[in-house]
Amino acid sequence: MSFPADWPQGCPPDDAEDAHGEVFRVVKTDPPAAADFLSYHEMGITRGDPIRRCGLSVFRVRADAEHASRAFPNLGNVIARAVLAPEHGKVKQTGRPSHTTWWPAEGVDRAALFTVVGVVT
Repeated sequence: MSFPADWPQGCPPDDAEDAHGEVFRVVKTDPPAAADFLSYHEMGITRGDPIRRCGLSVFRVRADAEHASRAFPNLGNVIARAVLAPEHGKVKQTGRPSHTTWWPAEGVDRAALFTVVGVVT
């Protein structure tokens, strides 16, 4: 598997695991669109850790994604679900309670992996 050449050295980190299992992401559109899966790095946002900026925030628990949507309304109010496999990239738990950073492998159609499972009201 390969990752974008413009990512910083050490990205994804050595302790990241092969992508696996169910994840949830807060998105703005139903169905999810490519724009819902742009990293800070891809959007040109330079604050924060450069390694984490290349990844995408996902949650292992749906309720945690719903909480994030309520806490940060600018993220969106649509919850989408995917089941990741090793060919989809690397993951690492990077927060509590179930916040995980996903570094998608090059060429992965991120939006196509996700299906809307709910809307936060």
